[in-house]
Amino acid sequence: MEIYHRHPWNVDLDEAIRIQEELSPHASLKDDFEKIEKVAGLGIAFSLAKNKMVVTCVELSYPDLDVIDEIFEKSSIGFPYVSGLFAFSAGPSIISIFERRGLPDLAIFPGRGIAHPRRIGLATHMGILLDIPTIACSRTPLWNDFEEPETAKGSCTFYSKDKETIGAVVRTRENTRPIFVTPGHKISVKSSVEIILRCCAKHRLPEPIRRAHILAKRHAG
Repeated sequence: MEIYHRHPWNVDLDEAIRIQEELSPHASLKDDFEKIEKVAGLGIAFSLAKNKMVVTCVELSYPDLDVIDEIFEKSSIGFPYVSGLFAFSAGPSIISIFERRGLPDLAIFPGRGIAHPRRIGLATHMGILLDIPTIACSRTPLWNDFEEPETAKGSCTFYSKDKETIGAVVRTRENTRPIFVTPGHKISVKSSVEIILRCCAKHRLPEPIRRAHILAKRHAG
């Protein structure tokens, strides 16, 4: 498995920001994939008291959403959790998991993608390094001034910055709180929303990261 734009992880905050600024221009919001048959969801849980972290990956068939494989990795926290620099904490374990498991056709990450102060949240950062389509999905608002979508499942509103659409507020179940979807790399906002909705079978969160989150919590104790 090839890692593109490889860089060190054990750096100080200023160097981490410099690396992000160097990688950010490589991000693409254009659909750059063919058939999607395997979708992976990533889960991350911290045990700060023990300075440990668990990263999980659950791979499902698409669009049937049958579980193909589950894998996890425990590690020490090498880079402290800092808002906006999450990839430097979780990135090494994520790469290790994919080196063991192989790459999916698309990966869904918790947190942020292109909707980030430097346009390079976790999903974008890992998408650039792994050269795969990635999407970010969050349960909590990424923007203070978002517009609520209608209450029906599938309703969404879009969020723009500097006249560019960078994310969507998506109602994945009727009369439930929306989730916040941003493309990471090699995928458009429109396709990101469509895939996330197809991955939401019975729950508010898309099945790949819902299962990955449960697995991470199980192994984080």
